[in-house]
Amino acid sequence: MNTLTSPLVNTNKKTIEFFLHNDCASHVSLSGSFNHWAQDVLPMRPVRAGLWKIEIPMLPKGKYQNKFIIDDKTWMEDIENPNREPDGVTGFYSILNI
Repeated sequence: MNTLTSPLVNTNKKTIEFFLHNDCASHVSLSGSFNHWAQDVLPMRPVRAGLWKIEIPMLPKGKYQNKFIIDDKTWMEDIENPNREPDGVTGFYSILNI
């Protein structure tokens, strides 16, 4: 069972950590409204079998949408984050409120 909360806002370190559990991925990136939906600038790193992580600097106060990109082709919401809204196609954006 995954005990990590995603995203994890750390006000002491002034960072935000995102986690994804995916046993089949060979590459995962984070994309969102905070980086203009760039697909290749926030690569996540594997921290143990099937667990991917990225830590980014704290964002200014606001509401941000994000998704993970699996193997440069599959866009996926953060299923550990219960805050989401429809993406206007067939899925959801994960929502981060700072």
